[in-house]
Amino acid sequence: MARLSRADARLDAAAGVACVVAALVCLALPASSRDAFAGVLRRSVMAPFVALQERAEVGRRTFNGHDAAARVADSVALRSLRLEGVEWENAHLRQILGLGAALRWGFIPAEALRGRTIGDEPAMLLSAGSDVGVEPLSPVVTPDGLLGVVERSDAATSTAILWQHPDFAASAMAADGDAYGMVQARGGAGADRFLLVMRGVLLRNQLEPGDAVVTSGLGGVYPRGIPIGTVISELRTPDQWARTYLILPAVPLSSVGSVLILRPERSRAGVDGVWSSAAGADSAARRVVAAIDSMARLAGDSITVRQRRAGADSAAAPGILRRRRP
Repeated sequence: MARLSRADARLDAAAGVACVVAALVCLALPASSRDAFAGVLRRSVMAPFVALQERAEVGRRTFNGHDAAARVADSVALRSLRLEGVEWENAHLRQILGLGAALRWGFIPAEALRGRTIGDEPAMLLSAGSDVGVEPLSPVVTPDGLLGVVERSDAATSTAILWQHPDFAASAMAADGDAYGMVQARGGAGADRFLLVMRGVLLRNQLEPGDAVVTSGLGGVYPRGIPIGTVISELRTPDQWARTYLILPAVPLSSVGSVLILRPERSRAGVDGVWSSAAGADSAARRVVAAIDSMARLAGDSITVRQRRAGADSAAAPGILRRRRP
């Protein structure tokens, strides 16, 4: 190993000396012969070094090009995510506006102030309080249905317990009014905590999977007709006089943004047909947006056609003039 290192050092020294000698020779030669001598050196002695430099330059450009392409791809992905978020927010706001238009009066809009565990909190802070008329035991609703109820209100904020809370309970019925029961949080661990149960349904009243469950209006807290969820299946329980059903909530907690808080006078007046009207308003808004987009596309297509016709006419005009000349 020592001999190899000494040999490498000698070769390096010889190469350095040769380079110095070649440089001195180039300086001593006249200008006419200097370029020819330099060209001979580049094609012979310096050829490996030139090739190495070319490969290094290609590698550098490739590396920089990869970084630029990665930055462009990241920018496109980020803009796509932002666009998806904006589209979801616009859709949610359209639904809130549709629900507000269907209610017409007796509600307070608010924003859900999320905690760290989004979609897994039994209570939620709302951005409206007693200063704007929020009172305890006011239902909190979304375009999908019942979210919860206000537990307490401060001057600027209020706290609502959600359907996932252990203290949540609502008198419910089938959408056709054939069966009544009490809906409560499922509880437990795992995926069960994101479900509801409907207890106390009489044995003679049987629900099928997919049946809609709404508030019954009994109890004086929730008005009749607010969607709660849909039936998943019947649960086996020790009760011999009543049935218990597993319910899929209508409002997923992870998608809660803007909410409406019903005033007590609105709850007393009832909300019959509001959610079907809200769905109709949202679909009407979607049809209006689609019509505007269609009109814009048609306008763009007509402009393009006119431009093409104008270009064709201008191209054909010289030939027509030539044919008309005597």
